[in-house]
Amino acid sequence: MTPFGDRAVRFDVPAGAARRRLVAELAAVPGVRDVVLAEEVGCVVFEDAEGADRGARAAVAAALASRGAPERDEPGRAHVIRVVYDGDDLDDVARALGKSRSDVVALHAGAEYRVAMLGFMPGFAYLGGLPPELRLPRRAPRPRVPAGSVAIAAGYTGIYPFASPGGWHLLGRALDFAPFSAGSPAAPEGRAVFSIGDVVRFAPAPAPAAIAPEAPARAPALVPGEASGRPPRPHLEITRAGGFAILVDGGRPGRMRDGVPPGGPLVRALFDRANRAAGNEAGACAVELSGSLEVTARGGPITIADDVAGAVTLPEGGRHVVSTDGRARARYLALAGGVDAPEILGGRGALLVAGIGGLLRRGDRLAALGRAPRPPQGPTGGSVPAESTASADPRDEDRPIALVPGPDASALPLDALSEQVLRVSAASDRTGTRLDGLAPGATDLASHARRSTPMVLGAIELTPSGLIVLGPDHPTTGGYPVVAVVRSSSLDRLFARPIGAAVRFVVS
Repeated sequence: MTPFGDRAVRFDVPAGAARRRLVAELAAVPGVRDVVLAEEVGCVVFEDAEGADRGARAAVAAALASRGAPERDEPGRAHVIRVVYDGDDLDDVARALGKSRSDVVALHAGAEYRVAMLGFMPGFAYLGGLPPELRLPRRAPRPRVPAGSVAIAAGYTGIYPFASPGGWHLLGRALDFAPFSAGSPAAPEGRAVFSIGDVVRFAPAPAPAAIAPEAPARAPALVPGEASGRPPRPHLEITRAGGFAILVDGGRPGRMRDGVPPGGPLVRALFDRANRAAGNEAGACAVELSGSLEVTARGGPITIADDVAGAVTLPEGGRHVVSTDGRARARYLALAGGVDAPEILGGRGALLVAGIGGLLRRGDRLAALGRAPRPPQGPTGGSVPAESTASADPRDEDRPIALVPGPDASALPLDALSEQVLRVSAASDRTGTRLDGLAPGATDLASHARRSTPMVLGAIELTPSGLIVLGPDHPTTGGYPVVAVVRSSSLDRLFARPIGAAVRFVVS
């Protein structure tokens, strides 16, 4: 078991371990926030850096040490997925393997697969058990693979749960497939369809008469009362939106085992400040924006707060503008009581990579959950969670970003990295902050083939296009070297840097 940053550890998955039972045992350890299991390497994320140094780490080590002889695992669920075998790569795969189309289909549909791990994107299951006769290396990636595509690469097959770039060979498309199930009494916010250890079979099916369109991104909830004709309760109307604005909350902890990113705000200290100023509980749903947003009170007075101005009560028709002004990457606007949005997979925030939520636009309306908030506070009141920087305002700091060596530190000399001045790339997003300015030749090792391993917030991947610091919506597994991990206390300072800002690292 080795450190993975200052609030997570990595470990080799014990040979013969009952994988479903191992995940459940590790997740039940007090102080553990998330568990990710790849095929050979696992990861445990602790609630905070202090927990990683106390009893939680020892309990995780004990659970791993107790694995001995091969274990019998609890049975997983069984799934039969109907597939139309008409993929764009089916003929190329057949030619490469010296087989006919029907041979490829028969081999693929005749095998039984087991979910080895989930990652890459929410709900994407790596299905082990691909017949040796069908094994091919990845192809050149496409910019967009349609949702529901059934594909193969190396020793796996899988179903793309959402449209995304991808480099697997496309054999067909799954019918009536959704990566997450609707709510139920046991899991009202929904759950992942696949779990580690589940058994999957594919059944050839004829093409339907028409292809159903992909589901649109979810829009913010309507203001309660509108559908019935009653006067809507006080709410905010977005009257001007320029840039990027979404709903965020405290995140979706405990879902990384399903391939769901931890989520949450990009700059947690500023998000917390806006919620405290509005009198909200920690993690209440609010607006994160990069650009400019104007809101107008409708239906009566309403109390809001942002991370700079603090709380203000807008009268009917009153307006409020929040803008990054090029000084920060993110600003936050809270609504007293928290924004009312549906709870999906344990969170109310948007998760664009999973088709949950969408960008806020002019005309959207946001109402409060209706819970009684605490009295609004000043913008600096209250405590700051462990993930946040201790800085009063991370936007005002240009101190070096503290790093700890990653599991692949040998791929890039960290002393040399700390001597360079990098800059936040315009290609940065909530998935990862890209850094420009790396010395030529530094990325040579990034293109080497590697097995997928777990990823964590703040991990710095060395990719063929440069360094990426993983953000709150990061993939839960990845295949590029992790040369370092940003310390928890420096995350906000890094993610608050505006596009083009200089970034300096220090190893500590």
